[in-house]
Amino acid sequence: MFCEIIKFSQPNLAALKKAIRRQYPTVRSSHVDEALASSFGFGTYASMLAVLHQVTGSTRLMVQMSTALLQLRLEQLGYVGLDVVMLRRVSMEVSYPDPWLGDELEQSLIRRHLPEAANSDA
Repeated sequence: MFCEIIKFSQPNLAALKKAIRRQYPTVRSSHVDEALASSFGFGTYASMLAVLHQVTGSTRLMVQMSTALLQLRLEQLGYVGLDVVMLRRVSMEVSYPDPWLGDELEQSLIRRHLPEAANSDA
């Protein structure tokens, strides 16, 4: 399953939504909202908004986004032929305005998802 970890904030979600709509302009705005909520594990966009409104600027909440769930929800909403690999690429190439770069947690998570080297003794 393709997953991306991002900082859960309004600016980051807006940037991600904009990138998805740029790649897939025929997908309605409200459908991207619902699909993004699903990709983060929320049942509805409204339930995601409830949590998002509780997150302040000083809160650092990281969420794991499943591009497979994003694609699945968009298919449920009637969009066929979307490529999960392209959706993942879009999510990875977004220039998130609220980054968490340089953070110890980020470095730990990145190392956790790196594959073992083929010639390592681990």
